[in-house]
Amino acid sequence: MTGRFQLNFPEPRPRDGWFKLGGFDVTTTALLVGLGVLSMFAYAISPSSLSKLGFVPELVRDGELWRLVTWPIATDPSIWALISLAFFWIFGHRIEEMVGRTRFTRLVAILIVMPAIVVTVLGISRGGAVGIGLLGTAMLCIFAADQPNAPFFFGIPAWVIAVIFVALDVLQYVGNRWWGVLVQLLLTCALALVVMRQFGELRETMSFIPQVFGDSKTSGSRGGRSAKPAKRKKQSRDFDRVVTQGPWNGPTPGDQAEMDRLLDKMNSVGLSDVERKRLSELGKRLRGS
Repeated sequence: MTGRFQLNFPEPRPRDGWFKLGGFDVTTTALLVGLGVLSMFAYAISPSSLSKLGFVPELVRDGELWRLVTWPIATDPSIWALISLAFFWIFGHRIEEMVGRTRFTRLVAILIVMPAIVVTVLGISRGGAVGIGLLGTAMLCIFAADQPNAPFFFGIPAWVIAVIFVALDVLQYVGNRWWGVLVQLLLTCALALVVMRQFGELRETMSFIPQVFGDSKTSGSRGGRSAKPAKRKKQSRDFDRVVTQGPWNGPTPGDQAEMDRLLDKMNSVGLSDVERKRLSELGKRLRGS
């Protein structure tokens, strides 16, 4: 009888983190969310400490340059801040798994610093940003551009949800005459899509954005890894004879991992036509047909 009411939590999902903390993979997304949670406790200890982290263009021009970097982790304890952290956790990990931890870190660094520099240099009035919500909106825009028809609440497509979120922010900032925050929002979302195109992503939906940087032949690889195989050292003649006799059409060790990833994505947000075709090919290969 006691087993009926036993509460079991799922195992932590394995991710490509920078390091492990116990059995937990610390990714760039997890690190930013963790710093945001810690800043809530810092606020409880000293509320004034949080005000030293937020982005304020006037103070940056006065020499407080660290504000260009620290503003996403300045999180005051509130239910909306907690929702923003959860929002970034979900979509940040989606994008980090898409492009890999190195490229994702570069993407986040660009989104944090570049729009803030533009607002500071232009001297736009009523500028400033705190918390990770702006980055979360950018991650949602990337996800919606990659999977525009993925169903959300009540089956609403992802692109509609992204448009609604951005439009609500725009209306709020215009109503409050926060022109600097408005420019930072629009620059962040636009820059997110441009950087993703330079990584070779969003080719089916954002092809009108030119890919100036990166190798178009290898840009479609996921996880930030090049699709071009590394050169193998020349082996001995006996070894070559053994390898060439092997069954090259059979499944590879990575097929099962790729199939698991596609199945997980299908159960959560759905697959594109290309991904469904790839899933079918993997299934046939693993069955030996």
